[in-house]
Amino acid sequence: MSVNHEHIYQLLLQKRNGTINESDDQYVSGLISVHEEIDLMWRALKHSFSLPGEEKFWSQIDASRAWNTVKEDLAVRRSGGSSQRGWLLAAAILLVAFTGIGLLWKSNRQPGKLAVNTSVPVTVAPANGLQLLMADGKTVDLPYNKPQQQISAGNVQLNAGAKKLNYTAGTTKGAEGYNTLVVPPKMDYKLQLSDGTEVWLNATSKLKFPFEFSGKAREVYLEGEAYFQVASNAARPFIVHTEQTDIEVLGTSFNVTTYKDVTTRTSLVSGAVVTRSGQEKAALKPGQEAVFIAGKGYSVRPFDEEEVLAWMKGVYIFRNTPLHEIAEVIDRWYGVKVVFDNPSLAAKRFTGGLEKQQKLDYFLETLQVVGDIEHYSDNQGTVHLK
Repeated sequence: MSVNHEHIYQLLLQKRNGTINESDDQYVSGLISVHEEIDLMWRALKHSFSLPGEEKFWSQIDASRAWNTVKEDLAVRRSGGSSQRGWLLAAAILLVAFTGIGLLWKSNRQPGKLAVNTSVPVTVAPANGLQLLMADGKTVDLPYNKPQQQISAGNVQLNAGAKKLNYTAGTTKGAEGYNTLVVPPKMDYKLQLSDGTEVWLNATSKLKFPFEFSGKAREVYLEGEAYFQVASNAARPFIVHTEQTDIEVLGTSFNVTTYKDVTTRTSLVSGAVVTRSGQEKAALKPGQEAVFIAGKGYSVRPFDEEEVLAWMKGVYIFRNTPLHEIAEVIDRWYGVKVVFDNPSLAAKRFTGGLEKQQKLDYFLETLQVVGDIEHYSDNQGTVHLK
């Protein structure tokens, strides 16, 4: 990509701060839509904190020379890394070193030297485990990012592959009961139900559903996170059951997050939903989300759609987020446990983005540089932060 990275970064700052002119805005918006690394930088930068004079500061920085200086202290273990990735890391380091606030971190500590990590390499969950647990007790292993193929599961003809599962109408006779789609770490998957409703499941999630809906309502059960585009049917409401809440809709688009045992977050994109827990309920309008916390009830607030739905594009955006919450995402997305040898690190807050398809080592090395947090992995593949 033949662009001036320093100039692009300055334009991104101006875009975030609202000081960019129309022609520059069109130019940089086009780059964001085409280049993955610029899109990721923009996603992280737009949620970071602005500082007085930062635009002028960046225009005066010789990023290439500064990066060469920083690079001498890096022990880079990843192979095949592109110059764009190096620039992304350099930008994060430079902002922290010179302004005290960066894309990945808000702290008043200075970054320390990155030590050479000679421990066991970090591993991720194997790219398998995508399964459909049938109501009759049988287990069907599903292909993931491969050409679509037909699979016979008893009387049901499944169309699976290309990160999507649907089934042929009229083949589900005799296949009563609830099936469970299991999406493991490192994956996301789309399911089309018999009524035309589409469900996108995030990593480490499960959805229980019937091949054919019966009764007065269309009911499914969710563990983890999913985005729903519900087919409209005024006569048969669609209900998503979670451990804490029941979410009722007629035809709408919304996101549900249930990873935490005591918290359920329902974010409404379009239409209308009512979410209930016991005698408590919350009715939402588009652009609102309801957060239910066990023992505290519901709170309703606006949400950033791009931020909440970023996972569908393989990005987790975190804003002033405690490291222990980021560690939970690492567990779900990579299947890698994270423990804190220094417990005080769990509360340290970061702002930035984590890419599901990027190697975890890259994120950990960046974290080590900008946050002065060292890491190693033990023989079981558990990542330790210290």
